[in-house]
Amino acid sequence: MVIIMSGFLPVVSANPEYNAFPDITFKVFNDFIQGHFGSHISLATVLTLVFSLTSNPDLLNLHAHQQHPKAQGEIHQSNSGWIKALAHALENRLENATDSLFRSEEVKSRLSDEQVTNSIGVKLDSLSKILDLHPYTKRGVFRGQLKPISDKDIEPVHVICPVSVECETVKCQSHAILKQTRERDTPKAILIKGTKIYESVPVLAGQCPQCQTGYHADHECSHNAENTWMKLYLNSAKYLKVGQNIWVDHTFSGAVLNGIYNFHASVTAFAEFWNMSFWSTQWTNSRKVSCCQVWQAFIQESV
Repeated sequence: MVIIMSGFLPVVSANPEYNAFPDITFKVFNDFIQGHFGSHISLATVLTLVFSLTSNPDLLNLHAHQQHPKAQGEIHQSNSGWIKALAHALENRLENATDSLFRSEEVKSRLSDEQVTNSIGVKLDSLSKILDLHPYTKRGVFRGQLKPISDKDIEPVHVICPVSVECETVKCQSHAILKQTRERDTPKAILIKGTKIYESVPVLAGQCPQCQTGYHADHECSHNAENTWMKLYLNSAKYLKVGQNIWVDHTFSGAVLNGIYNFHASVTAFAEFWNMSFWSTQWTNSRKVSCCQVWQAFIQESV
């Protein structure tokens, strides 16, 4: 006799693990900021508010549930303890900039500490709904629990380029460095910053039009006394080239150095550790970090 136990079998969910970043028009967002906060609020404060909400979906789920009571004896709370806790944390984070969260007619100085926290909580609740960070529809229908918010849509564009701002040859008198790489010939590389992988990063080179010194992200090329080309690697380089098309920052190369020295790990062990811990958790078409690339990072960081 065959017993089917489908309910005990592991099931792979087709739902995405992340929710997309809020997609609203700038006009709607701008009108909300102007209507709820002070006119002197800074961009840094506004971004702190937005990222504080997108970074706390679990708290917003708890807060929203208290706005839509289901069980007997539950009370509707528009300004729950959860959102007030976030408001209080924002007060501590913003310090003097907290004043910019209030319009001039609200007169923050006349409010008690509890009233200030309550007012910020109400503003955060309204902002979360404008950003669609609310698991219920306007009619109170539960749409599903908020998931972690993906920042894929707002990732910055990285470009690998020389760190020198002007030609350092004495006779050139600080001449500007011109971009040498043509658009059609611009190579695209993999860049690892810490534990994050960025793909299709342009790698640019520059050149002084007077002395013809070439400036790259990790080295400079110039003529020596024998009129032959000399390559000089820079200690000030932000990124290190550890493969044909892969660059890393000093956080990655420093981790390689510390891992090998402190844990006596081999380059193979570190490569497997990094790939299993970080490469496998990202949506990337890049290949795994190889032992040769880890060894290159160790050599360049150590010298």
